[in-house]
Amino acid sequence: MAILIVDMGSQYTHVIWRAVRDLGREGKIVPKEAAASKLSDSDALILSGGPSSVTTDQFYNIPAQIKKAGRPMLGVCLGHQLIAHTLGGKVVKGKSAEYGISKIEVDRQGVILDGLPKAFNAWVSHFDEVVKMPGGFVALAHSETCGIEAMENAKKKIFSVQFHPEVWHTEHGERILGNFLRQV
Repeated sequence: MAILIVDMGSQYTHVIWRAVRDLGREGKIVPKEAAASKLSDSDALILSGGPSSVTTDQFYNIPAQIKKAGRPMLGVCLGHQLIAHTLGGKVVKGKSAEYGISKIEVDRQGVILDGLPKAFNAWVSHFDEVVKMPGGFVALAHSETCGIEAMENAKKKIFSVQFHPEVWHTEHGERILGNFLRQV
């Protein structure tokens, strides 16, 4: 079975697929409209980023999939926001839109940030941000402009990051993706 990569409009979805492949796993990209029908064929889900907002746009059956997936899940950028929004957290328009390199401060390594230094640079591209996590989640990292850059519910194997670990601009991005894939 494959890692199901749900394309929510990110310009980096194919980069996620390539990174998963380079880490020795098979990935399969599906559009958000078709993701529900492919869920049973996957070992895990990665929800890509994208230009949408969880507070205004259509996500088809993805919220229902998040609630019933029962398999490891990683949300990236918009995927991070969608996980928070769907499971009872709160997402709002950020104080300032970010696009570029940001310094990420690791507060707690947890599973997904295991082995990373206390601070690293990451590529960010977002307008909205998670301001309240769902129940059962712990915050792992923050930046100067975003209080929850990474969060996880290790028991349920649900992980998410506001930044883009799949691009070369993000230091230790391969390690973050590898940490997720070891949960599968």
